Amino acid sequence: MNNQLICLFILFIFSCSNRGVVKMSDNTEYDKYWSYNMEEIDLVMSYILDNHEDYKKIKKMDENQKIIFLDNYFSKLDPDTTTTNNESLDELNKRVLISKELFSNSDRGIFSDRAKIYIIYGPPENEYESYKNNLKFLIWQYTIDNQLLEFRFIDDTFGHYKLIIDDFKYINN
Repeated sequence: MNNQLICLFILFIFSCSNRGVVKMSDNTEYDKYWSYNMEEIDLVMSYILDNHEDYKKIKKMDENQKIIFLDNYFSKLDPDTTTTNNESLDELNKRVLISKELFSNSDRGIFSDRAKIYIIYGPPENEYESYKNNLKFLIWQYTIDNQLLEFRFIDDTFGHYKLIIDDFKYINN
């Protein structure tokens, strides 16, 4: 009887740990994406797709249609089609995994504003803290097309950094 309870407990824990994760088919060709969780894939694609209409389309797709879309989308971004690796997809995978690691402890992982910017632009060229009116700011700088691009995040005192337009206006409320 005791062994049955232990087995049931283990099965319960295992089933709970897989909730919300949509496992793609066991075909290893889909192991090239950063997650098996379709919600996570949708989130990252919402960050990187330029066209909002494309994002609305993929939200309505089933798993197989989504994979076909991803395969086509990333094959167009492959900078060197003579290699077996897709360097653009490899870079995105790396950024997503690093974002999960860097921002998971206190800043909501890939749902955070910092993860979104990191996934889109990569690691900042310069990063520094600033203080104004007893508020802590984190500034990330990038040079894109010979222009300085600066992202400012404000610490909400709970360890979450919100992307801001100016000192008191959040991009995402």
